[in-house]
Amino acid sequence: MAFKKIVLIEPEAPGDHVYSFVRMPRLGLPLLGALLEEKGYQVDVFVGKRKNLPRDVLLGADLVGVSTTSSTSYEAYRISRYLRNNGIPVIIGGIHATFLPDEAMQYADYVIRGEAEYSFTALLEALNEGNPPESVPGLSYWKGDEVVHNTGNNCWTEVNSLPSPDLSLIKNYEQQELRVYPLMTSRGCPYDCSFCSVTSMFGRGFRFRDNELMVKELEKYHGHNVFFVDDNFAANLKRTKEMLRMMLERNISLNWWGAQVRTEVARDQELMDLMQKTNCGQVYIGFESINPETLEGYNKKQDIEEIKESVKKFHSKDIRVHGMFVFGGDGDTRETIRETVDFALRARIDTVQFLILTPLPGSRQFDQMVEENRLLTRNWELYDGHHVVFKPKKISAEELQEETVKAYKKFYSFWNWWNNVTLTGISSALYRGIGWWIVRRWEKQNRWFKPVLRSYLGQDSFLPESGTILKRRIKAFKYRRVGPFKENLMQIYLSHREGVFYLNIKGVINKNTLKALYREVNRTVPGRYFDLVIKTEGIKFTSEKAAKKFSHMLNNLGDRARQLKVVCRVEDEMQKLAEKNSSSTLPRFDLTLDSK
Repeated sequence: MAFKKIVLIEPEAPGDHVYSFVRMPRLGLPLLGALLEEKGYQVDVFVGKRKNLPRDVLLGADLVGVSTTSSTSYEAYRISRYLRNNGIPVIIGGIHATFLPDEAMQYADYVIRGEAEYSFTALLEALNEGNPPESVPGLSYWKGDEVVHNTGNNCWTEVNSLPSPDLSLIKNYEQQELRVYPLMTSRGCPYDCSFCSVTSMFGRGFRFRDNELMVKELEKYHGHNVFFVDDNFAANLKRTKEMLRMMLERNISLNWWGAQVRTEVARDQELMDLMQKTNCGQVYIGFESINPETLEGYNKKQDIEEIKESVKKFHSKDIRVHGMFVFGGDGDTRETIRETVDFALRARIDTVQFLILTPLPGSRQFDQMVEENRLLTRNWELYDGHHVVFKPKKISAEELQEETVKAYKKFYSFWNWWNNVTLTGISSALYRGIGWWIVRRWEKQNRWFKPVLRSYLGQDSFLPESGTILKRRIKAFKYRRVGPFKENLMQIYLSHREGVFYLNIKGVINKNTLKALYREVNRTVPGRYFDLVIKTEGIKFTSEKAAKKFSHMLNNLGDRARQLKVVCRVEDEMQKLAEKNSSSTLPRFDLTLDSK
């Protein structure tokens, strides 16, 4: 088989998170796509929700590559499982699969560990030539019933040999309403923060793209907004200043640009002047904490005075500061979290993100948490920086969750919107207003997590005690009849074992029973992150419209479930469900036919 039509997918993390409202795709797949096109492959790239993935395009591909982070891994696995069940070979890559390849291999034909540019093309060449992939570095693959892990996942890519990422390959590109264009000038990071997996993925040495290449790429974005996605944009001060000077010499005028930097950048007056002259509008700085004990635990080499001084200097150049803090270090308490919020307001940081410490696979923090048995769950969808997934040392898990939400609400309170208007203008108030709205929306959508967290701690159970509760609620429908159907209208039974919900349905599916079923499941089953198995026993649809609505209900449940499996008898009308699901995108549930 010739592998020529390649589809690359970047799934979206479930629920709202700190980057939900940032319309800026990651560069990994557009870059890989550009590289594949250079070698003669036909490439389509899709980013975002599964509802934006066209089923006919994916099922028409020769091979599909799916990229993962920890919080997107379950969505990646769902997509991969569907494609493999339909005979499409799947490669999974990305930072999560790199450090947990055995897990990812349960849903894929191949896993690429580490940087993918060389290994992906080498694998395609081997497949097209009919050769075994044993020489492809950093590749995991099936050999019979066993998984083989090739060595060499740290074969760092020569960044100057790479083409520019081709954002036009993203087929839902216009839907993204892209306002800021991402640009990469380097890879790697010499620092070794304990909670970060970047150094494990990309190495501790910096690899810089040539300034001439960068300036040529920047010329395409004259008059637009650009964000430099480097983990540390000014890691090499001499190189960074040279690039900014070249922008001025060639009259490349960006409307606005931003980047991630460290506090010490503010010490260099020449660099600060160049940043202002080239229209730097905002810097993103990982302050992490103001607690010395926590900073030491994070291996973050900075102090509070340096943080305050850097904010003042950036403001003197009309550059907004977005401060990034991480709560939950071994030295953190309720008091240190509250002091951090007060500090951020006093220092007049423009916007903040208060993330909860998340021990990501590949970080030293993760290994330590595993060794100390402090992980509460390995439900990766919760590893998004907004949910507590471990046992803190000086504060309870519930307190950490509660204080983080309070910190956001205080900083982005209406009374604090206007604090920085005299420093960095009305845009500061605008962004704080957006923060106010995001925080309240997130809190409303995540009310379900409190009982789930208590269940992780062994304090309570969010699960119903028996299925008779749900069965009794819908009993009023039992004796109603619809049209020619003489049997009871519907019987349902909900039970659970080890966090998996089992829903048995028997009877007639019509407008009334479907509405009642959906209402009761929503009322009884947790808001998100559960496994649900639906078993049907001789159900009948009163019309094709009812079947389609039932399929729509399953897709809605699939959006909330970590995994949704529908098991039906071959002789059931449910067998026709796949045909009646008229959606042109991937279904969000797995349909299994059971002949027993």
